[in-house]
Amino acid sequence: MPPLRAVVPAPVRALRWRLPWLRANAGLSPGTLMRMAAFTLRECAGRPFAFETPDGIAFETMPNNFSSFAMCVAGARDPEIWRFIQSRLQPGSTFVDAGANVGAYAVPAARLVGPTGRVIAFEAHPHTHGFLGRNLGRNGLSWATAVNEALGDGPGEIRLAYNTANPGETHVAAAGEADQGATVRMTTLDEALPRLGANAVDYLKVDVEGFELPLLRGAARTIAESPGIAVQIELQPRHAARYGHATADIGRLLLGLGLHPHLLDAAGRPHLLEGALQGDVIWMRR
Repeated sequence: MPPLRAVVPAPVRALRWRLPWLRANAGLSPGTLMRMAAFTLRECAGRPFAFETPDGIAFETMPNNFSSFAMCVAGARDPEIWRFIQSRLQPGSTFVDAGANVGAYAVPAARLVGPTGRVIAFEAHPHTHGFLGRNLGRNGLSWATAVNEALGDGPGEIRLAYNTANPGETHVAAAGEADQGATVRMTTLDEALPRLGANAVDYLKVDVEGFELPLLRGAARTIAESPGIAVQIELQPRHAARYGHATADIGRLLLGLGLHPHLLDAAGRPHLLEGALQGDVIWMRR
């Protein structure tokens, strides 16, 4: 008898943790459950497909992408973070997304900042970058730019590890790690932003699956020259460890730049973090 993993499609298996997330973040109303069922069935076909969020944003996604699931079913990837972002961004703001995936943050942020603002979204993997660019375009967000480059602490090239069963965990391949044949250009945020016509940044979102420290080293000037910046980072010790550093190393770098760590409550209000650096942490100046 074949193992369960070989018989049950990945999107159905994912419901064992997607359902608890949905219950905690959006509830299990009949409408939410219907959107979840429809999304899961379309994923099981194994092909890219289009969907619309509850508030009318049009997306195209590959299957097995949790960010897309969250946007389609709940309307936000991280509801408490999105409430905080809404309190920080206004028309004319500059939002930078490092590790943009299909645009779960970049697309709604572009609607917030409007035509007088800027959104610059970096997505290293060429396949995922294609979805990002199309999602910005299909929503008419001409002031948002999708950039197919990796961000680090210097120029060069890097290999990417990509798993079709979980595209959201695409990351810079560590030494000895298998990849999917994608080699992309790497630059620094400090070099890229002036080239793209951006200066001070109001909000920097970083989700690069452990490669945060090199990225932030290459963004030190940008952070220093953006006095009102908020930096959102997803910190996971096991992800950082694949590159030989710890989340505490990231903390020391950002503290040296005058930023302090905060956690958000359910309403999106920041509170100074005094414990371990793990999970979604917001860094701001006092």
